Amino acid sequence: MSDIKGMGGKKIHWYPGHMASATRELKNAWRHIDVVVEVADARVPVASRNPIFLSFTPQKPHILLFTHADLADIDQGARWLRYLYEAGVFALMVDVRQSADIRLIRRQLLKIHAPILEKAKKQGRIARPLRILVSGIPNTGKSTLINQFVGKRSAAVEARPGVTRQQNWLRSGAELHFLDTPGILPLKMADEEGAKALAASGAIRDSILPVEDVALWLFKTLSALYPDALHARYGAVADDDHLLSVFSDTALRMGCRLPGEEADLSRFSAMLLDDFRSGRIGRITLEWAPVTDIEIQ
Repeated sequence: MSDIKGMGGKKIHWYPGHMASATRELKNAWRHIDVVVEVADARVPVASRNPIFLSFTPQKPHILLFTHADLADIDQGARWLRYLYEAGVFALMVDVRQSADIRLIRRQLLKIHAPILEKAKKQGRIARPLRILVSGIPNTGKSTLINQFVGKRSAAVEARPGVTRQQNWLRSGAELHFLDTPGILPLKMADEEGAKALAASGAIRDSILPVEDVALWLFKTLSALYPDALHARYGAVADDDHLLSVFSDTALRMGCRLPGEEADLSRFSAMLLDDFRSGRIGRITLEWAPVTDIEIQ
């Protein structure tokens, strides 16, 4: 079980039993799939990844989809794609609600399917659908992605030998079969910053980490990365020395008040997180890409 520190340094457990079970089921299904579609969040491109399945053998073709690209910083999205390309990772920035992006993803899947079909033809075997594992952390858009492909009325694919019945195979025409898996958070976070970034994006339930801690971290991060957007929305930007006082003053300015004119930090925290998650502050990426060799040249 993993943990992260909350208010006062208290450790908070956040890797529930169903995630451990889902990880085991994913490993058991590995030999039945042809390709992995990893779904991550473009706003949190590092912390929102859970590459546990990349350690499984044999290796499988891999497509990395960064969803919520419509809410993320366009320039940072391009930088991340360049950085990953140099690292040998095929990635796409997508909005899985858009049919054009779904068509793009389908074309990439069919490219992977083509040699499998050709091999079956040469061996005189009946061609079979491409079996696709869709994996990622919670709230990254996995279900929306699959629903776009299979539709609400699509019949579930029959249970396959060796695959637990908790996993759900779904058919998208005769060519593509999707294995939907529960959202699985990484067993261990690299740092507390990553955990707070996930919490700000909504990948971790608001009940896991203190909302005010997460909102204060977000306010500080936006002050550093997107001061103009933060000021345009709330009329304030904070530095480290005055973070809490500016946060409180901003809450009052936004009408978040308790009796006696005290700032209602809980209400403002919820407002700030909702504004970020809905894109009302602007297009934001909380983890910026490293500078690539191409940019240095």
